[in-house]
Amino acid sequence: MGKLLLAVVLVTLGTGAIAWPYGEVKVRGVNVGSWLLLEKWITPNVFDGLPDWVNDEYQLCEYLGYDAALQRLRSHWETWVVEADFASWAAAGLNHVRLPIGYWALDIKAGEPWVSGSWDYVIKAAEWCKKYNLQLMVDLHGAPGSQNGNDHSGHAGTIGFYYSDENLQRATNVLGRIAQWANATEWRQTVSIIQLLNEPVLWDDYNYRLQRLKDFYRMAYDEVRRYNDVAVVAVHDAFIDLNNWYYLRDDPHYFWVMLDTHLYQVFGDGWGDMTCGQHANHPCSYHQRLAEANQKLWTVVGEWSAATPGQLNCQNQAFFTRQQLAAYEVASGWFFWSHNHAQGWREWSFKHSMESGWINPSGPNLPQC
Repeated sequence: MGKLLLAVVLVTLGTGAIAWPYGEVKVRGVNVGSWLLLEKWITPNVFDGLPDWVNDEYQLCEYLGYDAALQRLRSHWETWVVEADFASWAAAGLNHVRLPIGYWALDIKAGEPWVSGSWDYVIKAAEWCKKYNLQLMVDLHGAPGSQNGNDHSGHAGTIGFYYSDENLQRATNVLGRIAQWANATEWRQTVSIIQLLNEPVLWDDYNYRLQRLKDFYRMAYDEVRRYNDVAVVAVHDAFIDLNNWYYLRDDPHYFWVMLDTHLYQVFGDGWGDMTCGQHANHPCSYHQRLAEANQKLWTVVGEWSAATPGQLNCQNQAFFTRQQLAAYEVASGWFFWSHNHAQGWREWSFKHSMESGWINPSGPNLPQC
């Protein structure tokens, strides 16, 4: 379906005016990591004085108890990200912010140790985005039961999300509340993307989890559309081939859907066997599949960094970064992970990468392939 025909169809459906010209203007964004969902490797200071086994937000809240955890987290929320950061991102040439949150920002049931209060800072983020002409993606990064078993889901360990109807329904309800909030006149042109789930993991029980994930995407999409007809709905690729998600374009039930893929060159086997030069040239291999996916669905690289395996100690991150930017803008754009790192790890910090001259968000970043 061509863009013009798609626009006609959407008008016929009665949808409102989309807040950002996705597919025409490139998304250039940053992730706000370890703010409203802790990641110990980014902000280890929040875990100061706690036993070594306390490695995620769930365990921190469980160990400290509600009052002490709230005090510690409130101090972190107030200081890790401030208004000046949003101003600096806009000044640097960014146009989007991706905000990871946990389901417990809006839903805590009896027996769960989470503390409430992080939603106040989602509202602050929306206010600051609006003030500095940035678009906001609210990303459900942590789901009930954990969709990937990693600390960045809020609770490391068992992957339980797929095996409970209650988990799927709770996540769906949270997304509906986000959509309803984002549909208010105040936010409709600012909160322009709602991401249904970050990095769901399918392996070990692939067929069952894939079907449950597709069921969840349908449930959650419908819940968002109950309340909001202008936000783009983003889905993560679940680390499988992008063509598995093209049905979201081909099925007329769906409109304004974005595909999110994460491209790191540091995790898993094989990356450590490459030279620094091979790492820098590898983004050229992404061009074809990103361009193909972007013809089907707006496709963004929702997470990437300048990091390579530690033993390489590469000194060509500026070139490496430009190669990545050029590749990701073959599609609809990108979000760097992350905005900052408490220990100054430049490869993982937009702030420090900018200071080092590695990254030029506004380009031009032309591929050398």
